Amino acid sequence: MSGPRAARASGVPAPDVGGGVPGGSGATSASGVPAPDVGTAALDDGTPSAVSLPEPAGNSPTSSHSRQQSSWLRKFLFDPRTIIGLVAALATVAFAFVGPAFASYSATEIVALPYQKPSAAHLLGTDVLGRDVLSILLSGGRGFMVEGFLAALVGVGVGGLIGMVVGLLSGRARTAVLFCNDTLMVVPQILIVLIVIAAFSANALTLTLAVAVAQVPYAARVVQAATRRVVQEDYYLAGRLAGQSRLSLMVHDILPNIAGPLLVEFGVRLCISFVVLASLSYLGFSAGAGDWGQMIHENQGGISIQPWAVLSPIICIAVFLVGMNLVRDRASNALSGK
Repeated sequence: MSGPRAARASGVPAPDVGGGVPGGSGATSASGVPAPDVGTAALDDGTPSAVSLPEPAGNSPTSSHSRQQSSWLRKFLFDPRTIIGLVAALATVAFAFVGPAFASYSATEIVALPYQKPSAAHLLGTDVLGRDVLSILLSGGRGFMVEGFLAALVGVGVGGLIGMVVGLLSGRARTAVLFCNDTLMVVPQILIVLIVIAAFSANALTLTLAVAVAQVPYAARVVQAATRRVVQEDYYLAGRLAGQSRLSLMVHDILPNIAGPLLVEFGVRLCISFVVLASLSYLGFSAGAGDWGQMIHENQGGISIQPWAVLSPIICIAVFLVGMNLVRDRASNALSGK
């Protein structure tokens, strides 16, 4: 006879299931050996051994990182300065894209004498050729905006891809690529753009690609630094140990976790792209007639006579850049926990 029945027959009390006191401790077996506590298991020889319990899901690195992402995004979106910046930037973009529909005259039509003061017929006066300044302002922003956005998008896209690849490298290969990248960063951006324009004609495509090429090394440097931080995290190392390919890790682990720094870098490159394009238009390298940068170049000689021909495009560019800088600054501070 064995088990509980044998214990009862011999008059020796059988141990309670789970221990004789709360928590499973303090119970004794028939031989007088203390029973193991809850969370331990007995080996074949009766010696208790620890059982590893799974960690709560809320303490895992991935869930913790997800909470951090949602935290900085919420802090960024509900900041008053972010809202002001978005309103200023989006208002300028809407003005540039919707403006041509409200232009009273063609951007090339001569409607009055040069440098006429603002009047009821011409709210911002006329320019150096006698064209309506308001009509040129409404019609000249769309191409300028498209070129700037595409230049920043291509520059950050190509630079971000290079940066992620470099961030996965190690040893001499990574050092050599970073040396070449940093060498390009030393060269002034405007000089790179002028070299590209000298090799090709100054059309919209050439200007956009030239400005984009100038942004690539800067974006690559920032993204590779963010990538290096990700590849040292536990969730990335776990993916590597699980046998995931580098491409899969780039798409599912690296890219989502560097989205914040990537967006901040896009804001920086976007502002710089518009500044470079305006500078090129001011120097006479313009993709078309009547854009905002060219307005400043053409009418600078008459600024003391009719300042609105110069001030109006400057104000539009300044409002957009101030708005984008507010958004970028708040995104950067939210990522750093400020």
